[in-house]
Amino acid sequence: MEKLIISVSGIRGIYGTSLTQKHAFDFGKSFGFWAKNKNIIVGQDTRLSGSDLKSALVSGLLVAGKNVYDAGIVPTPALTWFVEKHNNFCGAIITASHNPVEYNGIKLISHSGTFLNPEEFSQLMKIYKGLRKRRERKHGIYYENFSIMEEYFSSLLNLIDVDAIKRKKFKVAVDPVQGVGSVFTKHFLEKLGCSVKMINDAPVGVFSRNPEPRPENLISLAECVRKESCDIGFAQDPDCDRLAVVADGGKIISEEKSTAIAIDWMLQKKKGPVVVNLVTTRLVDDIGKQNNVDVFRTKVGEVYVVEEMKRVNATAGGEGNGGIIYPDFHYGRDSFAGMAIILELSAKKEKSFSEIEKDFCNYYIVKHAIKYPSEKIDVLFRKAEKIFSDGKISYTDGIKIDFENRWVSIRRSGTESIVRIFAEAKTEKEATTLINRLLCGISSCKSF
Repeated sequence: MEKLIISVSGIRGIYGTSLTQKHAFDFGKSFGFWAKNKNIIVGQDTRLSGSDLKSALVSGLLVAGKNVYDAGIVPTPALTWFVEKHNNFCGAIITASHNPVEYNGIKLISHSGTFLNPEEFSQLMKIYKGLRKRRERKHGIYYENFSIMEEYFSSLLNLIDVDAIKRKKFKVAVDPVQGVGSVFTKHFLEKLGCSVKMINDAPVGVFSRNPEPRPENLISLAECVRKESCDIGFAQDPDCDRLAVVADGGKIISEEKSTAIAIDWMLQKKKGPVVVNLVTTRLVDDIGKQNNVDVFRTKVGEVYVVEEMKRVNATAGGEGNGGIIYPDFHYGRDSFAGMAIILELSAKKEKSFSEIEKDFCNYYIVKHAIKYPSEKIDVLFRKAEKIFSDGKISYTDGIKIDFENRWVSIRRSGTESIVRIFAEAKTEKEATTLINRLLCGISSCKSF
């Protein structure tokens, strides 16, 4: 049976087997005991299991003495923004983000508006494991239908040249994969004067494609952009923290490249350091050099990127999976901020996105995943060391081997029971060769 996955990325599992309402209640209660703030704002994505899990989570928070403000179906970035900007709140959202529909999960937000870091998560798990010894507190108060979206949108649009975007009257196609974007994205883009063509927006909560906004999952969006003669297409994951882009004409842009282009525009608006994770495209380093700013890299995971951004007072950041972070707005991956930045860029440059992306050199990242026993991951790392002994090896997050014009990374996923293998090079053939070289080398390993 699939195990419950517990990491700084949250708690995730298959609903009804590895993740149950009992888990949600116990983690809610544990979080309630851990959080020093009196108030907790909660929400969920559109998954059909979300309401039952949220009810259990809320019950756990209430018996731990917390007041609970229920924002209903809401984007993850809206909750992190709210907690960051409002005192005396922590947050929790029921979502499994990009995972398949049978999964669900819980993301926990500290008083700073970021997900729990390793130290905080360790404290939470100590409470969780000793929960039976804790007595209930005087129950908190439950507040229903707590709306935050208009305030969230207004705060973002105050940082964007809305008039410039409105003058362009963009025609935009959107694929929210029946997630939270189905509820809010059309309304948001209409505030920017866009006409909007939605696909995969109903029935809400029943995903019609793999929910991860990767190029191979965006064929229908690309067809829509071509057929409807749209200026641009956007794809979101179910909780709206990740964004992918399809240019006019239907060309699918990798999430790595679109993230880098958004970072470049943030630097045009204001110069300063950039923070991304270890497996984000080297295009970001090129952009840093062109703008004469430092680029810092962290372990994979939003909390690691955000904490480093705060440390170095970064102007821009993100993760190459389409997780754009605009710190002037808030410290969190945010597809709505990403859409606003990209539309502003296109409007101010007076160029189509297909023209804009040609101004940036191409790198090719090949992303692969394998099932591999987690307890034997060190065997895999040692095998990789031998295969790539001619490269520069680092162990910041899993193992990464750097060469002059390419790299390969192997790391355990924090959100699924898999090992992720990424490789980047100047050509797709070179990147694929790195992946195949590794796979061929480890196929003789007994644990493979």
